[in-house]
Amino acid sequence: MKASKIASIAYYVLLALSAVVFILFFCVGFGREEAVASGFKKAPQFLDLLMYWMYALAAICTVCTVVGAVTAKGGKVDSNMPKWGSLLAQAGMWLFIPVLIIAYFMGDDTAIRMGTGELYESKFWLVATDAMIYTIYVLVTVTILALVVSLSGIFKK
Repeated sequence: MKASKIASIAYYVLLALSAVVFILFFCVGFGREEAVASGFKKAPQFLDLLMYWMYALAAICTVCTVVGAVTAKGGKVDSNMPKWGSLLAQAGMWLFIPVLIIAYFMGDDTAIRMGTGELYESKFWLVATDAMIYTIYVLVTVTILALVVSLSGIFKK
C-alpha cells in the first residue's frame, strides 16, 4: 500500500473520531455538577474526553512532524521541491524551540484565582502556560505571514 493511501486512511479515521468526540461534547448535554465559588454549575459530560482527544491529536502531530523532518533525505521531501524549499518548510518546526525558550523567560508567575475561589500558585505551570500561549501567538503570526508570501507568488519558478 502506498504511503499516500495510508495517510489518507489515517486522515479520515482521525476526522471521523474527531467528529464523534465533538458531537458527544456539543450534543449530549450538561449533566455533571461541579462546585464553584458561587455554588454549583452544570459542566459538559464529555469535557474530559474532548481534552484527552486534543492532547492525543497534538501528540500525533508532534510525532509525525519530528519523524517527517528527521527522515527527509538530504533536506528534500519531494523530488520536485528544491532543497531550500524543504528547509524553509521545516523552519517552522525549528523556530518553535527558541521561541518557546524566549517565551518561557517572558512568562508571568503571578498567582491566579480559579473558578472555585482558590489561588493557583504553581510558578512553573503559570510561566509554562504563558510561554505556550506566547509561542502560539508567534507561530500563528509567522504562519499567516508565510501564507501571504506564498500566495503572493514571490517564490514562483
